[in-house]
Amino acid sequence: MTNSLKNRITILCVGLVLLTTMVSLLSFWWSTSQFNEKKVTQDINVAENVYKQYLTSKESLLLTAAKVLTADFGFKQAVATRDANTISSVLYNHSQRINADLMLLLDLSGKLVSTNRQQDFDSNLQELMNELLNNTEQSSFVVLNKELYQVILLPIKAPRTVAYSLVGFKIDDEVAVELKNLTGMDVSFIAKSDDLVKSSLLERPTPFIPTEYFHNKTTQRIFGEQLVYSNRDVHLPSLNNHPVNVLLSADLTQSYSEFERLFYTLVILATITIFIGVITSSLLAKNLTMPLSQLASLARQFARGNYNVELMSKKQSNEISTLIDAFKNMGNDIQEREQQISFAAKHDSLTGFYNRSAMLEVLNETLNQNQEYTLVAIDIRGLRHINDKLGARIGDDCLKAVASRIAEFSDDLGGLHARIGGDEFLTAFASNTGSNLKSGIIGLMAQLQACYTIQKLKINLRFSAGVVQYPSQGLQADDLMRRVLIAVDSAASAHENIHYYQQGEDEEHLERLRMIDELKQAINDDDGQLFMTYQPKLHIATQKIDKVESLIRWQRKDGSWVSPELFIDLAEQSGLIVELTGWVVKTVVAQVGLWQQQGIYMQAAINVSAQDIAYPGFHANLIRTLKQFSVAPALITIELTERDMIENEEKGIHALENLKAIGVKISLDDYGVGQTSLGRLKMLPIDELKLDKCFILKLDESEKDQFIVESTITLGHQLGFSVVAEGVETLASLELLQRMQCDHVQGYYLSRPLKAEVFEQWLEQYNEQA
Repeated sequence: MTNSLKNRITILCVGLVLLTTMVSLLSFWWSTSQFNEKKVTQDINVAENVYKQYLTSKESLLLTAAKVLTADFGFKQAVATRDANTISSVLYNHSQRINADLMLLLDLSGKLVSTNRQQDFDSNLQELMNELLNNTEQSSFVVLNKELYQVILLPIKAPRTVAYSLVGFKIDDEVAVELKNLTGMDVSFIAKSDDLVKSSLLERPTPFIPTEYFHNKTTQRIFGEQLVYSNRDVHLPSLNNHPVNVLLSADLTQSYSEFERLFYTLVILATITIFIGVITSSLLAKNLTMPLSQLASLARQFARGNYNVELMSKKQSNEISTLIDAFKNMGNDIQEREQQISFAAKHDSLTGFYNRSAMLEVLNETLNQNQEYTLVAIDIRGLRHINDKLGARIGDDCLKAVASRIAEFSDDLGGLHARIGGDEFLTAFASNTGSNLKSGIIGLMAQLQACYTIQKLKINLRFSAGVVQYPSQGLQADDLMRRVLIAVDSAASAHENIHYYQQGEDEEHLERLRMIDELKQAINDDDGQLFMTYQPKLHIATQKIDKVESLIRWQRKDGSWVSPELFIDLAEQSGLIVELTGWVVKTVVAQVGLWQQQGIYMQAAINVSAQDIAYPGFHANLIRTLKQFSVAPALITIELTERDMIENEEKGIHALENLKAIGVKISLDDYGVGQTSLGRLKMLPIDELKLDKCFILKLDESEKDQFIVESTITLGHQLGFSVVAEGVETLASLELLQRMQCDHVQGYYLSRPLKAEVFEQWLEQYNEQA
């Protein structure tokens, strides 16, 4: 223990020294970096100003020399008469007077006439001349014959322009060195597109070196590779396709050396301090070893769960005695808290029942095949409405009262109780199968459904129960829990009080879960499993096909077909309906847009559910999709059933009004079999009534159906709605609907739902026969 304590104290001291050293280094590095950065920036700014003044003076000299040359009367006369000897002599003499490296005489087409240099130039410099003419009386940097020049171009007028004079100074390594002497900073002229570099950094002679060399050159320092130079690129006036830059480079190696010298000094000081700290910490640890060792022993006893330990028989200092007392009090507090945490981890805080995970654990320990058990899952229907209307406190009191009645029923049987969800309970007790069991469960439900008095309020609760038997309907706690929940869900869905689990329901439930997973995958993959079909609608008055109803189909990867009623119901139950409808909307709108491009203008109806209308993003998604495929809103009809409207009428009406506001049509589907009253019908923001096919299938045979259909069509027209009849399967029914002035019809008499490409062929044939 002594060595361990000494090591820890030593590490602490060393760590503090190292921390102090690191802070000092970081502080120094930061301040030095900031100072160097500012200094380098200032130096580069000064160098840039000097460089600009230097080039400006050169430009001024060039301009003066060029003006003197172009103003010389004898020279202009020689140019006008094409006196080659005089021109050559003047160019040579004038270049000698101003020490110019380049003097060229160009004709109006850019062709070289004469030069002061004994070397060949491109005889046609028209492109260079044309670009320099855009910057008259301004110098530019150009590359000629692998040399860089600062040049200026002036016209020679006699009195009109008869030629052009190009005067320039050569920019070479000596110029770069001269600028370095003036600025104290390395200078590089870089014409990247011409593979040309003139620099004070390079040894002579040297081939072309990429610009990255100057930016990326590094040196090995104690902290690794560091950049040698801080650079600034300055763009020079040059040709568009042959840019020239000047690179100013500040050497950073001196600042690195200064920092490293201070770093070594700090390291030496830290080493000395660490040595002193090691000696001091050893002496300090020796005085603390014994009492801290006893405290460590006390902590180990606490870790083993032994909270009643007597230590420290020898007299200790007041501080150590206080610490020992604090340890013992802490042990008592930990013991009490452990008991509370252990209980809370396994029990529901509101009812005191086991929670779900604890119930599974207890069941696994309790169940044995020599004894039959009954598991009853109990769901309180409508508890959420009590919370919403009466408050969460009333809801909590209801849960406590229900838990109390469950316990009263099964405690005498040695039952186990759990709250496995917000409004779900589970009780399990030893039992015998038969009529006594069923009557007992019926008694439990009767006891639970008796009126409750909660805070002087009389409250009636409704319940659903699912029942599973052990071991006949499962051996594992997980299986029993899943199956009892399936049973209670079945009871709630069928609005039953009690549902006894039947063999096969678990498999059916798992199959539904698998189907939901497959449906979600099919939506995400969009690999053709899901596809749309289109059933044509005939406009009776014009005998034209101007509308279709889009209907989704699903053929799984194994080739089996899934009924739309089944997978749409699964999508609604699982919350996938919004995602599925989003896929349908995008697919249908894209198809309508494609038909528009082909010259087929077709209004398409899309079936949506109450969940879709209630979804906040449905409206925005529809608008976004219409814009994406350039489809007018009037070409889309949203179809809802009466049931969907009734579920949340106020919210649904508001959502439909928003859709109508952008031009989308609204159709009330399956009209006549729901609960829509005439008073509600006149309030709905719809454009179309769609008669349910139950009135149409045998329309030609049923006089009652004829009365209902005709009166509904008349009512719809009087309310300003168009009317569609679906389920038309005979010519006689079609003729009756025509006589009743129905607006549109659809059904197998016209066509079954067809894939888009098949529908296009069908439509072409129909139009040819019409």
